[in-house]
Amino acid sequence: MSSPLSADDEDIFARLQQRADPKVLNEQQQAVDERVRAIYQKAQTRLGELLDQNSTLPCTISSVEVHGARNTRRGFLERIFDPLLSSNQDRPYTLSEALREVSARADKLNRFDIFQQPVSVYLDQSEVDGSGIPSIKVHLSGKERSRVLLKTGTDLGNAEGSAYGNLLWRNVFGGAENLNLNASLGTRTRSAYQATFDTPVLSNPDIRLELGGIASSTQKSWASHEEVLRGGWSKFRWASPSGQQHEFGYNGFWRQMTGLAENASPTVRADAGDSVKSSVFHSWTKDRRDSPLLPSRGYYAKLFNEVAGWGPLKGDVSFWKSEIETQAAVPIPIPGIKGDSGISLTTGFRAGLLYPLGLDSDSKPQLSRTNDRFLLGGPTDVRGFRLCGLGPHDGADAVGGDVYAAGSANLLFPLPRVGAEKPLRLQAFVNGGRLLSLRTADKNAPTSGAEVQNAMASTVSELTNGLPSIAAGVGLVYAHPVARFELNFSLPLVLRKGEEGRKGLQFGIGINFLLAAMAQYYPQQQPYGVQSSAQNLQFYPSSYTSVSGHTTPSQASYGGFGGAPNPASQAYPVGGVGGGYGGFGSPSAGVSGRMGEQGGLRTGWLAAFGTEGYDGEPPLLEELGVNFEHIRTKTLTVLNPFARIDQHLMDDSDLYGALLYIVLYGTFLLLSGKVFYGYIYGVAVFGTVALHLILSLMSPALDTAPVPNAADPANYSPHHKPTMSDSSAAGHFSATLTFPRSASVLGYCFLPLVLTSLVGILIPMDTLFGYLLTTAAVGWCTYSSSGMFCAVARMRGMRGLVAYPLALFYVVFGIMGIFSSRGSGTLAAKTGAA
Repeated sequence: MSSPLSADDEDIFARLQQRADPKVLNEQQQAVDERVRAIYQKAQTRLGELLDQNSTLPCTISSVEVHGARNTRRGFLERIFDPLLSSNQDRPYTLSEALREVSARADKLNRFDIFQQPVSVYLDQSEVDGSGIPSIKVHLSGKERSRVLLKTGTDLGNAEGSAYGNLLWRNVFGGAENLNLNASLGTRTRSAYQATFDTPVLSNPDIRLELGGIASSTQKSWASHEEVLRGGWSKFRWASPSGQQHEFGYNGFWRQMTGLAENASPTVRADAGDSVKSSVFHSWTKDRRDSPLLPSRGYYAKLFNEVAGWGPLKGDVSFWKSEIETQAAVPIPIPGIKGDSGISLTTGFRAGLLYPLGLDSDSKPQLSRTNDRFLLGGPTDVRGFRLCGLGPHDGADAVGGDVYAAGSANLLFPLPRVGAEKPLRLQAFVNGGRLLSLRTADKNAPTSGAEVQNAMASTVSELTNGLPSIAAGVGLVYAHPVARFELNFSLPLVLRKGEEGRKGLQFGIGINFLLAAMAQYYPQQQPYGVQSSAQNLQFYPSSYTSVSGHTTPSQASYGGFGGAPNPASQAYPVGGVGGGYGGFGSPSAGVSGRMGEQGGLRTGWLAAFGTEGYDGEPPLLEELGVNFEHIRTKTLTVLNPFARIDQHLMDDSDLYGALLYIVLYGTFLLLSGKVFYGYIYGVAVFGTVALHLILSLMSPALDTAPVPNAADPANYSPHHKPTMSDSSAAGHFSATLTFPRSASVLGYCFLPLVLTSLVGILIPMDTLFGYLLTTAAVGWCTYSSSGMFCAVARMRGMRGLVAYPLALFYVVFGIMGIFSSRGSGTLAAKTGAA
């Protein structure tokens, strides 16, 4: 029988309802944490003492069990752990040796990246065998990582916008094999599709075999053409115990230089057409930096060599290409500051040469082509210069060079009140480089093996003749885990005639942007078959080399549009060996007249705060393709869906306005309390691809035209880009409804849903009013987009048929808006009641 409450206990419920002092609760929690920490430290100390006391105790390992490896082959695991068993050893372990070996095997399993880290290790003592030596059972417990990983997203930077998708399938056959599928669509890289498969050799994470293939189409505006690429590669990678990385592999690629601009230079026209590259390569890398993206100490070195078309390699290009890259970083201590001050000095240097070889048994060297040569300049390369702005030019086209050298020095400071531990830095930099074409001492193109040797020695010595092109500046650096972002203010200090500097702000993303595996196939990346190298010079990444090639015999004689042979079609423009080209065939020019002035543009430090620019230099936004007048016109067309739609409205298929509305939609949903960015990007990318394919098949074919034949000089135009309408009307894809236009229409017509999501911040949308408003917005989006698609693709009498898939597309986003708003709970209540 319970006793009645005393007078002191009558207010017990009142005391329980009183809110505790947060300061007191915090002190109590700290006391508990300190006690737990002390107990843990004591246990660790005791464990260490026991191990030290018994480190020489003999023992055996009787069995190894791996728990959680449901999708991993037994044979794969046996190769890793069988050598650990004492039955496979000549003598018993000591306890310290057994622990060391178990730890090494667990670390090896971790490096396959098929288990979530860390893999836990447990030791259990089994029965003592007849010899009286204790026996240990080893248990490893881990959780396998998700086998399938799907990523979608958008990238904007380096004057390019793109959308990408990536599918990674881990542990395909249970032996740590990986299958990686990538797809990218963008403004410069029109399309890129890649598949890679890699597998460890003999269950060794340090030895891997990789096979891959790629199909891409890239707009190379700096050389007035588009390059279509098809091919594959295989490579064997291994790491030495000292940390050196080696790669040896084979590349086989077919390339086509097509889609030439009307003002394409004679050099580019001469190289237009098909080429095949067959090469072997080797790269050696040693990286001792503390961070590849923002190093403060350590060094990096890489050596790359490639041989194409020599001996049994065949193909129709032949050369030896060699590059070296180095970087060193040292921390700068500050008196009075303990530990790392966050201030560091980073220097880098890289150089390369391309040596022409004879094709097969021909002793006459094959001179390099536009898509073989090195390119320099850009926000992620040599800052302060335009994209591919350094080196030889033929008119407005950057045609590249055969020998180059570039270097940089960067001083990095942590931001005030941010701290050295944050990956954010202020930087002051100076960088420069020089890119030359291969010329003899008489400034002529080499025509024999002996002349090639003379020309290479002459060109290398020319690198040191005069100052290189130099730029300096300051900027802001952010080292994201997957890429390095830079916003710099640059000022050219030394500029050669014909080269293109860039004074002002430059934004660069140093990576690799669609994914490390894809990055090597885009501009500003390493040669094919070589992984994107380290950010070795603090200007990211390295050379703009592409797949090499050579015109076929039937194409090599064409200097223009099927005209007479161009005498310069087999070589570079004659002039400007050292200083770039003032024009096709113009004499070479050295450093511009006086320091700080070139072509009427002052480049001194005081001019950094002026507003003058280069002659004819377009505004920055125009260079980036941002036209606010076009954005306003398209926005007003969406807001007035009953107005007549011009069929040329989407001739300028800009994606900036479309991306802006997509980002605004996600931001408004975020303010409503839900993070839907991943869903928005995923549905937008796959929905856009699917709708483009469907609507392209529905649109009528254009008038057919005969396909130019490369073997017929009278009917061949190297700048002609074939379309699907050139072949047949059956199964065609619309020549007017390109993918950027489809994405632009869908993005601009997203505006009504953006306005609806803005309303959802203020009032709940899971009400009758919200349903009606969202339905009206979806109808508005569907009506506007169907009208634009019918106008752009010239479809008549098909608006209802076009509207149906568009409505399904926009309904998905409407549902997101309803569920993300500050709801009243009506919908949830109905769902729960059901």
